[in-house]
Amino acid sequence: MPEPSTTRLGLYKPLNDGSELVNVQTDLNQNWDKVDLAAGLQIVTSSTRPSSPYPGKAIAESDTSYRSYFSNGTSPASASWVQIPNSSSTFNADLDLTSGRQVNIGASSSGASLAVVNAATTTDAISLRVTGDTQSRFLVDTDGTLNWGPGGSSAADAVLARSGTAALALTGSLTASGALAASNFPAGAWSTYTPAWTTSTGSNTPSLGNATVTASYTKIGRTVIVSFSITFGSTTNFGGGGTSDNWRFSLPVEAEHTPECAGMAEINDASSIGAVAVCRVNLVTTGTFQLQNSSGRADAVAMTSPNWGIIDSVSPWTWAQNDAIRGTFIYEAAS
Repeated sequence: MPEPSTTRLGLYKPLNDGSELVNVQTDLNQNWDKVDLAAGLQIVTSSTRPSSPYPGKAIAESDTSYRSYFSNGTSPASASWVQIPNSSSTFNADLDLTSGRQVNIGASSSGASLAVVNAATTTDAISLRVTGDTQSRFLVDTDGTLNWGPGGSSAADAVLARSGTAALALTGSLTASGALAASNFPAGAWSTYTPAWTTSTGSNTPSLGNATVTASYTKIGRTVIVSFSITFGSTTNFGGGGTSDNWRFSLPVEAEHTPECAGMAEINDASSIGAVAVCRVNLVTTGTFQLQNSSGRADAVAMTSPNWGIIDSVSPWTWAQNDAIRGTFIYEAAS
């Protein structure tokens, strides 16, 4: 009996005691044929893989652009093949990396899980397409620019890119199903505030007392929109300084400029049905606004000097409980 054949290639081994003559056909030629067949990757097709591969057996399939595999020795043999990535064919299996490992393209020094280095900022780094597309539906350039398109043969039509220091620019439009919130773009309800009531001289300062005050504002970028309504109460103090002490009310946010007309307001004398007039909202300082009468009364009763112009305790009438001022205006904030 000969010695047991080798476990991997099944090479024939004559007796090692010298009692068996060397047979060129079995001892040499057939063994060399097996060695030659096993050298490198055995070329097969996807339907002619070896049925009894040894662990580590390597093959390449000529009908799949030479996808390469090795057998891990498990049973059945058909389930033992593990694909080896190569540049000749498409990879046809999941590629699992251990946590902390990376896919690195271009010898990037980044430690990110996917790290890419390209020579130009406009070089495509990531592309998503549907079968048949010649243009990407989603594309990431090396500089981080994000491109979206309809796919097919149509180029991207929505682009989000860095436009400068701490700034992004969107080409296209943005639709949100929920609220958009940012540090300078409010979401939800307006902010409320209570205007501080002073005079132009700082003397004879009025006080709201039990007046009903409803004032709110919103700030979008550097644009401030204010809405206010004040109905004076029984304990309201109107100041009593006469026409030399014009009323002023504080702004919720410091203004950049002092426009003559930032908006309009209505003033109402509750003692007379037609005692209603329109005023301009004038930013007299970057921190305060005043009301300047710019029309006659709705009931056509004349308003004569000195009881017209900028509103105060006696202009355009002597104020009392239940009288009201209300208005809306807009201005540019200082920051």
